[in-house]
Amino acid sequence: MSLFLRSVRARSLPRPLPTFALLTAIFFLLFGLWSLATPLMGVPDEPAHTIKAAAVVRGQVLVEDGTSFGHGVHVRVPNYIASLHAQSCYKFNRAQAADCAAPIYVDDTFTNIGVTSAGSYNPMYYWIVGLPTLFMSGAPAIYGMRLVSALLCAVFFAAGFTALTELRRPKYAVLVAALAMTPMVLFLGGGINPNSLEIAATMAAFSGFVVVLDNRRGTRRVLPALATVAAATVVLANARQISLVWLLCALVVGVCSFRLRRVGTVFRDRRVLTAVALAVPGALLGLLWMYIAANGPANVGVAPEGIASPHPDAPLYRGFMIMLDQTYDFFPQYIGTMGWLDTPVPELVALVWGGLMIAGLVVPFCVRPLRNWTGYWVALAMLYLVPALLQTALWRGMGFIWQGRYTLPLVVVLFISVGLGLRKLRFPGGALALRISRVFFWLIVACHTLAFVYVLRRYVVGISEIANWQTLFSSPHWQPPLGWLPLTILYLLVTAVGALLLFRYLHPGSPLVKGPLSLDGGARSNSGPESGITEEITGREPAPSGTAAVAEAQMSSGESLRPGK
Repeated sequence: MSLFLRSVRARSLPRPLPTFALLTAIFFLLFGLWSLATPLMGVPDEPAHTIKAAAVVRGQVLVEDGTSFGHGVHVRVPNYIASLHAQSCYKFNRAQAADCAAPIYVDDTFTNIGVTSAGSYNPMYYWIVGLPTLFMSGAPAIYGMRLVSALLCAVFFAAGFTALTELRRPKYAVLVAALAMTPMVLFLGGGINPNSLEIAATMAAFSGFVVVLDNRRGTRRVLPALATVAAATVVLANARQISLVWLLCALVVGVCSFRLRRVGTVFRDRRVLTAVALAVPGALLGLLWMYIAANGPANVGVAPEGIASPHPDAPLYRGFMIMLDQTYDFFPQYIGTMGWLDTPVPELVALVWGGLMIAGLVVPFCVRPLRNWTGYWVALAMLYLVPALLQTALWRGMGFIWQGRYTLPLVVVLFISVGLGLRKLRFPGGALALRISRVFFWLIVACHTLAFVYVLRRYVVGISEIANWQTLFSSPHWQPPLGWLPLTILYLLVTAVGALLLFRYLHPGSPLVKGPLSLDGGARSNSGPESGITEEITGREPAPSGTAAVAEAQMSSGESLRPGK
């Protein structure tokens, strides 16, 4: 933990590695708990993606002639995979508990025909996620697939946050990025769907890119961030067809967040050019797959009822205008509309995150000069225009199919750009700021946990017209692995640990729980509220007292946090 808190001190290359490992573990636990709490096939489009993964890992990569029909692509998979569409008895009906779904048996492994609407998707994600089905079967195999997907997402989210700590004044960016991890983002990370990896990789690519731009004269110090950009680029090129759009948007926002002269300096750096050269082959493979899929057999899936409404004769501009008009209607889905768009989070959770989002959108109008917010303005314009343009392209053929989760990569980029714009301000560290931060952090932990247990309630007993919280204890209809109550307790503990680490990073030496014995080990250090201001202004942590101060001064030799900047 001390390595995480002092991650801004060391200058050696391994410095980010402990931070990355710790954050990967936290994100994996959060995603893993969501994967256990959500019934199998309870994540949007999960049956189609699960069938696709089981087919790809068995060598069925291309769409074969004669296997593609109006409702999807036919593939040969184990029967327990092919029958997953039968788990849909609770979809779109939040009053129905998940106990109506038939068991998924371990011995149901004879080969059968499954149907997937993701037949033409790039196989990279599916090959990795489908691996557990080669040596497991039944429900354990599907949970294994979920955990593999959760680990992929955790790695890229951890890499993105680790990169942000390498900024010269990182605290605002790290804080806003943490707030962008809404319950919906965590929920998606626990399912089988490339949408979750798309969000994580876009966040990692943008975070690493802005860090490289911020360290244009010392890219050696941020080689992990540079590697993050290269890896995320390859993943986004091979996730979904739309993923390259989010990558392009992230790179454009990053460029607009800094002066063009700085961007030119970065792209003349040999380390950056090497990273680009390493990423290009992977990106070309993604483009090659897009070409193959576009010229292969037709692959048309049917959107869920209530989402698609084809209008073959409707003018294109109408779809564009509808999307512009409904831009902010998608915000509840950014926060949390779990299940198959049938389980919105409680109003308290929506109110808290809605207030945070409004504050994030308004802050740039209040902090001058406005020209320092160019990246934010570009990201905001993209949030309006890019989804509208993409939906317009699909308007006549598939109707209005857009969902808020599709835009989450842009949402994360937008709010991180707010943190970048705030970096010129001092991070508050006074007594009042600490009190407000404590209340705020515990409120976020409570909202995350409330969203988690509310979704559990939806699947354990259903959301009825009358209050039925007591039936969670008295007569649960469905139980997730380990039981809903242990999962809730574990989720509360993990989110509290995450909040503690973030609070200590933002306010060194100040405990999240104030009392005679703090969570820091029972003793307050002498780096009080003022130390946060000192660190932010001077770029160094407060000096320790006594002989330790002399020794540390001799070791540091007056070196600042970011020499030469």
